[in-house]
Amino acid sequence: MLALGVTVTLTLAAVLLRLVWTVSGSPLWTALALAAVPLACWSVRGLRYARERAESVRISPTQFPEAYRVVVELAREMGLNRTPEAYVRTRPCSARADAAAHGLRRYLVLPDTLFDRGELRDRDALAFLVAHQVGHVAAGHTGYWRRLATLGADLVPGLGAALSRAAEYTADDHAHAHAPEGTHAVRLLAGGPALYPRVNLGEMAARAHTDRGCSLLLYHLLSHRPSNTRRMAALRDRARRGRVFL
Repeated sequence: MLALGVTVTLTLAAVLLRLVWTVSGSPLWTALALAAVPLACWSVRGLRYARERAESVRISPTQFPEAYRVVVELAREMGLNRTPEAYVRTRPCSARADAAAHGLRRYLVLPDTLFDRGELRDRDALAFLVAHQVGHVAAGHTGYWRRLATLGADLVPGLGAALSRAAEYTADDHAHAHAPEGTHAVRLLAGGPALYPRVNLGEMAARAHTDRGCSLLLYHLLSHRPSNTRRMAALRDRARRGRVFL
């Protein structure tokens, strides 16, 4: 899917350049069109990073030190040369975490729902979610050139979403390998910080094989993340690969 995404991007870039050349006949306008998309992508990533630096609380040895140690340990275990920066997102959001990059910097954003009055709610759950995000970094999912090379895939219905779902399963594989005791963290995505201890992971995972329907299938095909039920099923049964399509 990655190779297909790159092929689609290169094809669309060639069509765009051909169109600009045909309309303008100017090497200058063609060069500007060639540079516009990479510059826009770079700027968006830069603004996203700036937002976290300006608004979020940075995890450090003196702020959320236990979480900081988890990030450092997992980055070392996964062979990263540089520990990603980590932030706590304090504005209203879901229980989802993020991994991103700008330039040579890689960073993680963790939701404040993982903490209760500054203390970790569940260290194992935090370790799993951090390992998932560090897994994205280790697998190269956050790289600028990878993102740029797959922009065209997002314009093809289903292709960009499928590539994203595959990346999520890969990150879960990293998390399961390095923090298997925190697999129950996926319940946070379904039940939130208050209800997740009552979520039956096995029951939700079983629904991935029993729930059927055309609208449900379409939802799975268009979603950029594996559904909670399918993700739980993949983590519960390690003998099967995560379901990217059917």
